[in-house]
Amino acid sequence: MKKLVSFVLVTMLAVSLSACVPAGKKEGSARVKCPACGYEFDVPASGGE
Repeated sequence: MKKLVSFVLVTMLAVSLSACVPAGKKEGSARVKCPACGYEFDVPASGGE
């Protein structure tokens, strides 16, 4: 029974963490939405260098 509970917890943890990974995201840029106007644009992932 303890193994079953451990397996379920590990599976739920893996599923919840995989939901945070965006699918098909381009490497090197991030999508940002302006909170004031709602315009969405891409910014470099390196911090604007």
